[in-house]
Amino acid sequence: MTEQEQFEAGVFGLMPQGWVLLKRRIFPNQDSAGIWMQHSANSRAAKNPSQKIRGSVVQLDSWLTLEGVLDDYETKRKAGDPEFSEAVTRIFKVGNKITASYTARQGQYLAFIHHYMKLRGQPPSEAEMQQRFKVSPPAVHNMILMLEKKGLITHTPGMSRSICVLLPREQLPELE
Repeated sequence: MTEQEQFEAGVFGLMPQGWVLLKRRIFPNQDSAGIWMQHSANSRAAKNPSQKIRGSVVQLDSWLTLEGVLDDYETKRKAGDPEFSEAVTRIFKVGNKITASYTARQGQYLAFIHHYMKLRGQPPSEAEMQQRFKVSPPAVHNMILMLEKKGLITHTPGMSRSICVLLPREQLPELE
């Protein structure tokens, strides 16, 4: 690698209109670009767990650019590739008022909580949800906060097994 080589890191997010480049930055080496990209993508994903986030690092003055990566993501999204496609959101209305909306992933958490309560007579613990969805403890906690913020569940902070799904069964998806 010569001293003139530089790398550009970018973080992409899936918006309703498609993939967009959210952040970009130039670095003198590939390692620092990769570290920044990973940190930025993880930070963005933690703030909005329901949004798809991806990152990429390219060498400047090479054939591959962040715009090329963005075009590739869009091509895959338009082709229906699930890794690059929009999260399915279910919306329920009573009259003209939206009463609930959630992504497919959020729906699976809601369905799991509902089925767990039906089978065991109490809500699952965060650890049990972590095992079911194979995610980290912060990911489960952030999901619970997101579902509560959207008005889909209630729970008492600091009290174990206090989650209550607020939607009727017919407004929940099938558990996969």
